[in-house]
Amino acid sequence: MTASSSDEAEVPLARVPKTAEIVADHIRRRIIRGELKEGDFLPPEGQLMTTLRISRPTLREAFRVLETERLISIVRGSRSGAQVHRPRVASVSRYAGFVLQAEGTTITDIYDARLAIEPFLARRLAEQRPEGATDQLRAETDRLTQLVEDERYIDFMIAIAAFHRLLVEVSGNHTLLFLTKMLQDVLARHQVEFFKVRVMPDAEQRRRSLWGIRSFRRLIELIDAGDANGAEAHWRLHLVNANASWVPEDLRNKVIDVLG
Repeated sequence: MTASSSDEAEVPLARVPKTAEIVADHIRRRIIRGELKEGDFLPPEGQLMTTLRISRPTLREAFRVLETERLISIVRGSRSGAQVHRPRVASVSRYAGFVLQAEGTTITDIYDARLAIEPFLARRLAEQRPEGATDQLRAETDRLTQLVEDERYIDFMIAIAAFHRLLVEVSGNHTLLFLTKMLQDVLARHQVEFFKVRVMPDAEQRRRSLWGIRSFRRLIELIDAGDANGAEAHWRLHLVNANASWVPEDLRNKVIDVLG
């Protein structure tokens, strides 16, 4: 049966990409695949125009697309041109923070997300015990201890976030590491501001900090022992207690602030 003219009119026409989009996609693919490395410069404009058989306006429009994606930056000076950048989490994490804040995401929500990720990875680390993982965690714990001994508590707050990120990193799960890095900026900002506003005596700050460090060391021991159940249970309890400390009753419904 032949389709009616009215039926044909309802079929949307495929959008033909602009030449600049095709050029941007060509360069983007080379960056993502590693053919173009961090810090490399693209060939001069004239050479690209000849090779790709495009006009200067088309090339510059493609450059604008890639600049918006932070895959290139235009450098002026003695070494001018389009410099390549590998994709970075930082390129999306700030925007992700804007989205979370605009959607009314609370501090509690962010901490609950960490609770959903890290105990699972503590179990996985104890099951698989990747080479060098606990050595890295132990070195980071030693660094945290020194910060407490030096009474550098603001730096300690920031370094705690680094420990949590490292825990995910040594697990080898790239997807969860990506999500964790996006959340860490929000968490670190909250914890530093929390510490500034809710000042506590040095003795209390030291007590809490050393409690956290002992818990970190216990986690490392459980991972080294291959105790998957123990590692998961210990880290879940640690996070529940830590979350209660960082998110008291009066802050549980507070919307995150990434603009402050």
